[in-house]
This record gives sequence, structure tokens and C-alpha cells, in this order.
Amino acid sequence: MPGEFFFMAIGGLGVSLAGFAGLIAALSPKQQRDSAIARWRIGRVVVWGLHVTLVGFGVVAIFALLEDETQTARVASGLAGLLLSIRSWRSSRPGPAWPVETQRRATIALWSFEVAFVLGNVIVASVGYLHVIMLLLLAEPAAVFVAAIQDATSGSTAARPD
Repeated sequence: MPGEFFFMAIGGLGVSLAGFAGLIAALSPKQQRDSAIARWRIGRVVVWGLHVTLVGFGVVAIFALLEDETQTARVASGLAGLLLSIRSWRSSRPGPAWPVETQRRATIALWSFEVAFVLGNVIVASVGYLHVIMLLLLAEPAAVFVAAIQDATSGSTAARPD
């Protein structure tokens, strides 16, 4: 599989990112640790990081089964699209982690576009496109982690789940 090392490395980064959720908990001010936003962030970093791991390592396993780059790109992109759909649906429900409804709706629109983008590779079946999908999958939990660390180290009490 072209780029096998890339997929394995991204999978490893997903596990590492999931482990960083402990840093969010450790660095969050005491008054924020039990908030819905802090719980949302920790859960998302862990689950989404493990999704990255599953897809990254899954690409290599799928290729070993199919021995066809095009079909591997299609199946892995379909798996990524399915995971994105499920996590978008589960993470975007109204609740205390989403104090601003317009922000929640904008995030749903962005996630819908991402799902469509990822599923586009089911048709195109490009390994390069799959590389971009992997970076997209990694960027989201990384962004949540960065936002949590910024809030924790700035002393801000107005945390946002972005």
C-alpha cells in the first residue's frame, strides 16, 4: 500500500492524542473539571483519537485483505465517513456542552460538509485523497485538545467546545 507508513503513523498519533485527554483533566482549573464542556472535550478527544487509530490501522488491514489500492481507498473512506456520521450525530445533540445554539448549528453544518467530503472518496478512490481524509480526522480532536489547553492555561472561565 502506498503510504503505509503514513497510515500507521497517523494511527499512532490518534492513540497519543487520546492519551492527552489526561492533560486536559490535569490542567483544567478545579471549578471547570466537572463542567459539561470539560467532560465533552475529554470524551471527544479520547473517542475521536481512537477513531483516527481505527481508520489508520484499518487501512493497512483492509489493504492486506483486498490487495487493491483503489478498493482499499473506497472501503477505508466509507469507514471514515461512517465514523464521522456517527460521531457528528452523537456529539452535536443539544445540551450543556453547547451553550450557544448558533455555534452548535454551524458545527453541524461543518460536520455535514466533512462527511460529504470524506464520502466523495468512495467514488474517487484515491490514496492521496485518503491521506487528506486522515489529516482531517486527526485535526478535529487536535483542535478540541488545543482549545481545552488554551482555556485551561489562560484562566478563562468561558470554555467553548470547538
